[in-house]
Amino acid sequence: MTEIDLSEPPAPGRPRARVAIIFPAQHLRDAAGAAEVLRQQHEWLTEQGYASHLVLTAPSLSPLRSWRAEQAEQALSQARALGFDKITVVGVGWRRPRRWPAILRLAIAVLRQDWSLDTDLATSGVLDTEAIRLRLRNETDFVICNYLSGISVANDLAPPERQLVILHDWIDTAPSPGIARILRENRGRLALNAEEAKRITLAAPEHPCLVGIPVRLSKDGTVAPRSRPLHLADALAASGPEAPAAAQSPATASPEGSQAIDLLFVGGAHVPNREGITAFVRDCFGPFLSTRGINLVIAGTVGQHLDLAPLPGLHIVGRVRDLRPLYDAARLVIVPLLTGTGISIKTLEAIGIDKPVLATPVGLRGLGDAADLAHPPPFDQRWANRILELLESPERLERNRAELKRLARGQSLGEALAGALASL
Repeated sequence: MTEIDLSEPPAPGRPRARVAIIFPAQHLRDAAGAAEVLRQQHEWLTEQGYASHLVLTAPSLSPLRSWRAEQAEQALSQARALGFDKITVVGVGWRRPRRWPAILRLAIAVLRQDWSLDTDLATSGVLDTEAIRLRLRNETDFVICNYLSGISVANDLAPPERQLVILHDWIDTAPSPGIARILRENRGRLALNAEEAKRITLAAPEHPCLVGIPVRLSKDGTVAPRSRPLHLADALAASGPEAPAAAQSPATASPEGSQAIDLLFVGGAHVPNREGITAFVRDCFGPFLSTRGINLVIAGTVGQHLDLAPLPGLHIVGRVRDLRPLYDAARLVIVPLLTGTGISIKTLEAIGIDKPVLATPVGLRGLGDAADLAHPPPFDQRWANRILELLESPERLERNRAELKRLARGQSLGEALAGALASL
């Protein structure tokens, strides 16, 4: 492979290097936070003069070709919306009977929601990489592999020393032999928060793990000026809902035009999102806030998987084309997660748009000493009181914003990518 000098700018009209980004199709469809990390990777590579090629993996485990095609098309649509124009889809190996037992075992684990790092690695083992190996290997200088589920594709496109693996989630347990072997190989690795980077480094000290926080703050820790906040009705219209939610309050169709969004929750369809927001609505919003005239907007694919009774002020809008109008209109972003790993991209996204956030300790994971800002469960009268205290005090909201920005400062994802590609 041709040697590439990354210290020099690219020649006019030529990319600095060709980078394949490997990403699970399901996470692009259903996980708003993971998609935001992908967007930041693509934007940084484009700004720095790299040519990026997106490889989407495992859009569906279904044996039905029509269903796999439908799921792949949904992921392709999301990828095009992020600005990718060169995209390849790598499905599972249903065409190869020797892989059927492994695919079936993986499908059972997924149906049982038995996720683990080894489940990710098992996904990698059933991908049908043969079709792309020869074509893309000659078009790839470096690989950024998001999650272990794409490691087989990464190995087909470049040797380990030309790979960077971004580990979005890391479970605080000893790695299995298969994962330990991957960590010992000479490839770059990057975590999205310092706590998980430290644990990954401990598992393979010979290859320290980099840290890149996926939030975009300016050098002084501030963000770009916000446009004038929208009211609730305008924000819901401007966000462009793409799909109906599973449950909507009658007020969703005709909200008061003069209202702001008091509370905003954004999330994908992952189980922790569903469990957390369901518990919050059931135990806190319904009994203590809805009756006080407070409204709550739930956005993202999580809305299509909720079974909530209609409540005054509850607006479940499902997936939207543009979250920014909702963030602009929101007075307070909530992240009521009970479980989870990695770093909460929902929290970082709100910080990047200069919004105050009330979250559980899980919602602030990876942000260092956030004990003073975190509000632990259960979601009872105390949670409601804390929300009302914040909403009724501009000074408290401002202190919350300032402290969150302080916690989010550090090496950004773009800076980490620069260091990683230079070292590779």
